[in-house]
Amino acid sequence: MEDVGTLGYSKQMILEELLDGPKGTFELARKLNIRNNAVREHLSALESRGYVESRFVKTGVGRPRKVYYISEEGVNLFPKKYDFLLKILLDELTRENGIDWVREFLKRAGERIAKVNPAKEKGVKELLDLYNSLGFKATAFQRGDTLVIRRNNCIYYSLAVDKEKLLCSTLEDALIKSMLPAYKLVKKDTVTTDKFHCEMILSKAP
Repeated sequence: MEDVGTLGYSKQMILEELLDGPKGTFELARKLNIRNNAVREHLSALESRGYVESRFVKTGVGRPRKVYYISEEGVNLFPKKYDFLLKILLDELTRENGIDWVREFLKRAGERIAKVNPAKEKGVKELLDLYNSLGFKATAFQRGDTLVIRRNNCIYYSLAVDKEKLLCSTLEDALIKSMLPAYKLVKKDTVTTDKFHCEMILSKAP
């Protein structure tokens, strides 16, 4: 999944300006000290990728002015520390209700994620589609008699490192069980402080 840092400095600055509100080409060029033509080129590229939208706005007399807005896809390019907020919430829930309550809560959350998944079928493809829609870079392949699901971008990496048994052994197990009823989980190779991918090894259920 792309993030704002991969777009290049000028495009990133344009998106940051548009976070503050819609702006025209000349206004962006003035604020960023970039040539008008260069701003237009950057905006055209951002618009073609769905990160920016444009429309004409009437501003008194004269011709309508073309202004640019950041899209929802553009906003989602900026990093958000969901894992930090989730860690605080889990810490507070554990303190208030106890670890067993939190485990059951996360189990129900995993089952609910599977239920609200728009895919009508349940299987490996649907699980991969669900993971990738959440931001994981997930693939699946056979290794001998087992199915391996590999994820290269844990969306709650720092939380998984800190609370691996709590998160991966409850929410993730419930999600796998709900989405892949024909399989059973054999082994997990989880993320660590210096390893950013994880693997779930499954075999056909008897």
